[in-house]
Amino acid sequence: MSHFSSSRGLPTRDRQPPNLDPPFSKSRARRRQIAIRKWGPGYVLVLPAVILLVVMMFYPVVQTVLFSFSEVQLPNFATVFVGFRNFVEVVNDPDFGPLLQRTLIWIVGTVVLRFALGFIAALIFNAQVRGTVWMRVLVILPWTLPSVVASNLWRWILQSDGGIVNQTLRSLGLPISALNWLGSPDTALPAVIVAYSWSGFPFVMLLILAGMQGIPAEQYEAAKVDGANWWQLFRHVTVPNVRGVLIVAIILETVSAINSFDTLMVMTGGGPANATQILSIDIYRTAFTEYNLGGASAMSVLLFAGAMAVFIGYGLVNKGRNRIKEG
Repeated sequence: MSHFSSSRGLPTRDRQPPNLDPPFSKSRARRRQIAIRKWGPGYVLVLPAVILLVVMMFYPVVQTVLFSFSEVQLPNFATVFVGFRNFVEVVNDPDFGPLLQRTLIWIVGTVVLRFALGFIAALIFNAQVRGTVWMRVLVILPWTLPSVVASNLWRWILQSDGGIVNQTLRSLGLPISALNWLGSPDTALPAVIVAYSWSGFPFVMLLILAGMQGIPAEQYEAAKVDGANWWQLFRHVTVPNVRGVLIVAIILETVSAINSFDTLMVMTGGGPANATQILSIDIYRTAFTEYNLGGASAMSVLLFAGAMAVFIGYGLVNKGRNRIKEG
């Protein structure tokens, strides 16, 4: 038998098999090694924080969802699946309607008041008037106070006998100088809304002020050349440039109002006559006073679902508006 190929005359045993590997496999492997060498230490350093985040946040969320569909037996936290029974009991509770109404009033009232105060303060400090630098420090002080300290401060301010508010009203000769602000069901919730908004509006002010100071001065100068007055400058220059910041501020304040607990608990404890009891207070009492973890978890899931529905709805509406503008 001949050892040579009939076509090229080369020995068949000297032929090499074709290289089946992609030509860029070595470069891909090298890039992967470089990436691991570059980012590997960073991932290793971040891993403990990720594990802590999963343990402290995601695990409780999953556990809450499981508890909402179960009857939790203490003290060993044994669960018995009951389906939607906890949700049905929460919704059919005659106190759930007024509770939901007070929660909505609380959220809307605090968000609107914090946003209004923060926006007005941002406009004042953005005017670059002499002396406003020191005033910024004073305005930020309420935000730096711990919530418990601020709540106790407002309890003293709103006392019916020796509080600053009633003493001031008494000196003016007004007939409401002896009003029990935190002891009356008619005034307790508005009083706590004011106290909560006072301690949080500086955060909104800082967000909006940062957005205003990022607006190019050329836009104001061009608008003034065209004859725009202060209202037109505000409407057509300031607001469009800070619209994104305003949306972020509203979302953050809504989340803060939904999660609020300490101010209400310290100032009124949900009273008087449940006038300041919102969902967060009722969840706490259901879980740690009545030891009904299943019902408390169901209320928590409903509160979370309601908040998500609002945010998703807003996102869809905003997306539709952007499409209309682009189209």
